Amino acid sequence: MRWLLLALSLLAVPTLAQTPPPPAGQAAQQDTLKLGVQLYALGRYEAALELFERAVKERPQDADALYWLARAQLKVGLLNPALENAKGLVARNPRYIGGYMVLSEAYMALYRSSEDREKGKAYLEQALTVLRDAEKVNPRYAPLFAQRGLVYTLLGQLDKAEEAFRKALGLQDTPEVRLALAELYLAGGRLDEALEQYARALQLAPKDGELRVRYASALLLKGRAEDAARVLEEGHRLKPLDAEGWYTLGQAYFVLGRGKEAGVALENAVALAPLRFPAAYFYLGQVYMALGDWQKAKSRLTVAVRLEPKRAEYRYQLCLANEKLGDKEGARYQCQEALKLRPGYKEAEEVLRRL
Repeated sequence: MRWLLLALSLLAVPTLAQTPPPPAGQAAQQDTLKLGVQLYALGRYEAALELFERAVKERPQDADALYWLARAQLKVGLLNPALENAKGLVARNPRYIGGYMVLSEAYMALYRSSEDREKGKAYLEQALTVLRDAEKVNPRYAPLFAQRGLVYTLLGQLDKAEEAFRKALGLQDTPEVRLALAELYLAGGRLDEALEQYARALQLAPKDGELRVRYASALLLKGRAEDAARVLEEGHRLKPLDAEGWYTLGQAYFVLGRGKEAGVALENAVALAPLRFPAAYFYLGQVYMALGDWQKAKSRLTVAVRLEPKRAEYRYQLCLANEKLGDKEGARYQCQEALKLRPGYKEAEEVLRRL
């Protein structure tokens, strides 16, 4: 199901929950906690965890310290300790909204780690219960509804997920929720609505490279390769593209027939992530064949076949490159393998007849 693909993609999306700031009078006094939060924001979760543990020992009644400890424990995979700390935080501080948020995150993490996802849905139901309790504390806390939208998405209840995301947007318009809603629409085949949400999210977070890549990928699905290229080119001027950004830009250039530019972008992608995008080598092979550089085409297509040996079209293109280089034996072998993978592959059969 398409909703399942969306659910799997959302497992990797950072939490939409926002952290309630500590009271202003305490902020200057909590150096250990502040440093831990800074390390957490940089993705140094283990180092942050040590500081949060120290902060909790120093101030065992500090709700913020326990909140961050549980968040860091979730990041490093200490799910049961995180769950117990989150439960304790809610029990001791029933008016502290962050406790409910991190507790619902803990239940979602347990769902993600469960081997039997059907049985694991019980954790998602518990997350919903926690979020209903949170709503009684603060019915206008936007991240609560964003989190609820994620839970409903994982449950496959897409109508309820959309309602929750829209409720969150009505309270606070954020790029994270716009992105989640766009992904929801995309999974449901509502491409135009998804593109609208991506565009609005990008207006709110123009330097978000991951958002730009997702938007550009959706534009490619719509057949708007020129717009996809523009979105990524603008992003590169603001912040250098990562491997996925170069790969997506290369796809856009390839569709537009801008072979040399496609080659540069795709070479950048494979230089940054050599094993991540087998299709990049496939596109490069076609780019170099169009440019008449058969040796480079063979080199890139050989990698594509090694990474994904069961793709008939990869082997067929390698067959063509070998034929152009005069390697009849290599060409024959690759076209024969392509036919094994795709019986009746007419183009491969034609090459074999020529050979």
